[in-house]
Formats: sequence, C-alpha cells, structure tokens
Amino acid sequence: MTTPEVIHQLRPVADGLFSISPPQLTGGRCSRCGALAFPLRGLCPECQHDDVEPTGLSLTGVVYTFTIVRMLPPGYLGEAPYAYGVVELPEGLRVTTTLLADDLEEISIGDACDFTLVELGAGKDRVLSYAYRIAGAK
Repeated sequence: MTTPEVIHQLRPVADGLFSISPPQLTGGRCSRCGALAFPLRGLCPECQHDDVEPTGLSLTGVVYTFTIVRMLPPGYLGEAPYAYGVVELPEGLRVTTTLLADDLEEISIGDACDFTLVELGAGKDRVLSYAYRIAGAK
C-alpha cells in the first residue's frame, strides 16, 4: 500500500484524473443537463455545454469486466501479470482501471471493489495512479 508520505511526493500519472486529499476520482457534472462523466472534460459529452463542474466520484464499485494482462505493454510502469478492467460506480459510470487482488485468478465479474491510490514505476519514473482493490484483498 502506498503511504500518505509517498503519495504527496509523487506526480500524478495524468493531471485531473483524481484528487489526493481526499483520495477519489474526479469526474465532471454538467450544470445544464446534469450529466456525469469521467474523466473531467471541458465540454459535456451529452449536451456539449461548457459549464462542467469537477465532482468527486464514489469510492466503491463493482467489477463489470476484466482481463489479466500477462505481458507488459510498451511504456507501462507496473509489473506483470496484472488485472485490468472496467468498474461500474454507483453513479452509473464505468471506469477503466487496474484491479488489485491477493489472487488475480480469483477476480470475478460482480466483485465489490474500493478505490485506492497506487505507486507505479521506480526511481525517477515513479508516478501516482489509481486502482480499485477487490473488497477483502490486502
């Protein structure tokens, strides 16, 4: 687990995807139609209105679909194998994410999971990213 001290020393993998304090994904809610989207964008994906407010998203979700990646893709800073999938949030949004579990082979569609911040890479290439940990996993 990434400690609070380490979290504040790392740069995010991409600006605007999540907040550190409190740790949560940052979506956007349109002031005109109320549509919610992730990641936060300058225009509403539903009505194209440009007044979209940052909104913290739920810290829990369920696994909608996933795969286990056994070969590292170019540029990926983590380790293989790892689980990558889509988590459906209570708001109805589906978020692509790394999935964390004690045993990747035990992940199932429908598993409850919780948002967490994770450290990727080593040395000067270290970055802070997000993942969802299967409920009950360490």
